[in-house]
Amino acid sequence: MANVLLPGMVESSIQKADEKYLARHGVKELMSSLLSELITNKPKDPIQFLVDALSFEDPEMAQQDKYGLSRYRKRRLLEIFAQMDKNNSGQVEFKEVQAHSSKYGGTALSETELMEVFRDFDTSGDNMISQEEFLLFFSRAVANMDNSEFDALVMEMLD
Repeated sequence: MANVLLPGMVESSIQKADEKYLARHGVKELMSSLLSELITNKPKDPIQFLVDALSFEDPEMAQQDKYGLSRYRKRRLLEIFAQMDKNNSGQVEFKEVQAHSSKYGGTALSETELMEVFRDFDTSGDNMISQEEFLLFFSRAVANMDNSEFDALVMEMLD
């Protein structure tokens, strides 16, 4: 009579082969580490955190801020912010947005449309975009982008 496996039972040799495979590739330790990071840090976007943690050479770049931006994405967005902030005031004025927009393909927007976008950024209503407002806006704008789409966007916006 042939051996019959009940649901949930794994033949011993298959189980041993699976365990050997997991051990050889350090999968158990990796998954344990990732789960520990998830539980400890409770990232806003756990799936993106896992993707980033597995993608980046430096796993610290996967850590997320309160908006769900990884350190990597935040760093890249702040590079754009710094490039826009020509007077190094720590805030971006409308004229700086206009200059950046005309240089990086925003010519399709009229001045009125650009002002509407500026107001979407400027949640405080002080006619300036702070780093915090910039990051908040982009955290929503890039939330559904994978890293290659995000990188392409950044490359379009930087020198």
